[in-house]
Amino acid sequence: MQHRLEWAKKHQDWTVEEWRKVVFSYETKVNVWGSDGCKYYWKRPSDPLQPHHLELTDQDMLVKFTMGT
Repeated sequence: MQHRLEWAKKHQDWTVEEWRKVVFSYETKVNVWGSDGCKYYWKRPSDPLQPHHLELTDQDMLVKFTMGT
């Protein structure tokens, strides 16, 4: 947040022409189902890997917003 404030103060006197050359963008990941945190499954080293130990999904999306002139 401090970097944004410093950047804004540094550019507060820009002309309209200078601002016309700027493109702002922001992106964020949105989870459709559940958390994106780590999931752990406990099993003995001798036990085989089971399907429920793996979670192969594509249930998130990336949202990107761009604004410019």
